[in-house]
Amino acid sequence: MKKVKVLIDLYYYKAAVSGIRSYISELKKSIDDHGSDQIQYFFSHDINKLSFNNTYLNSSNRFIRWVFQLKYLVYKQIVLPIKIFVYKPDYLICSDYIAPIISFNTKKITVIHDSLFWDYPENYKFLWRKYFISLVNLGIDSKAQIITTSMYSKNNLIRIFFNKTNKINYIYQTFTYFKTKEIDFQTPEKFILHVGSFEKRKDLLTLLKAFHLLKEDNLKLVLAGAQIFHGDDRVIKKIKRYIEKNKLYDKVILPGFISKERAAVFYKRASLYVFPSLDEGFGIPILEAFSFSIPVICSDIPVFREIGKNSVTYFKAGDPNSLVNKIKLVLYSNDLRKKLVNIGKEHLKKFNRKNFIKGFEEIILNNQN
Repeated sequence: MKKVKVLIDLYYYKAAVSGIRSYISELKKSIDDHGSDQIQYFFSHDINKLSFNNTYLNSSNRFIRWVFQLKYLVYKQIVLPIKIFVYKPDYLICSDYIAPIISFNTKKITVIHDSLFWDYPENYKFLWRKYFISLVNLGIDSKAQIITTSMYSKNNLIRIFFNKTNKINYIYQTFTYFKTKEIDFQTPEKFILHVGSFEKRKDLLTLLKAFHLLKEDNLKLVLAGAQIFHGDDRVIKKIKRYIEKNKLYDKVILPGFISKERAAVFYKRASLYVFPSLDEGFGIPILEAFSFSIPVICSDIPVFREIGKNSVTYFKAGDPNSLVNKIKLVLYSNDLRKKLVNIGKEHLKKFNRKNFIKGFEEIILNNQN
């Protein structure tokens, strides 16, 4: 039986931060571990040789960011079509929103992680957003299929692409415990953790306000993640002003972007993980916290309800008073903490590499002519 040929585009791994980087890495590992014998996979790059460089994406210099976009454009629209011509795959999977305009006879599967670029235009620079969305639309031809990360995101994308005929499916992404080399560095003895980029929709100010209301002398707050988002530093400026106004210098720790090795240490030592976002496409830190046996508190947005189920505690999104009450409830109840940790560990088993790649393979193998 002739194998189906599938090309996986890994290029964006070299510059991606946070969720998309993890997604690309886990897709590659899922194929290595559980890929079907009916499919012959090709990869655009050796993932081990792709350098990690957040200079372009997190630079406050607009020129530097556009330099990367130019390189990215040349790769997607010229270099990648050449690779398609050489490999002649039946399918191309692009897990970074954008597929090339030219794909010859190859069918495209594009992963659009969420609808945030369409729903929150105020969070992005006007020209960059317009350019990015144009590239997304140009890469989706009539035969392309769209994959996203949750039922919530699928429903949002159906609303956005309602006038297109493309099929939209969701596949829950995987999570694998951080298998990193052991490192050690000083952390607070007791702290609340959040890991993620400093975007407006993350609503870190609500978490900061709730922490201030808590007034727990022996507790600190760690807000880790890239502090400049696509050149936008407004969130970190507001956070620093709040810290200064309320004299929280010794209570709030801002380590900036951290490696997986450092993230693992923070997760291992945290007392509680809080995810206050107003919107997300999935929410991988929920699963990361489960793997480190940390109780989780999330805002009560639909996607967190979908991913977290009954394994997390929810507060009213955007409400510091609701959040501080939930923090007190979880921090000071050993029984509740143990219950959340145990349910979380069991729930985590659903998000595995085998399920992840089989979701893609079912779509590919069920659509053969």
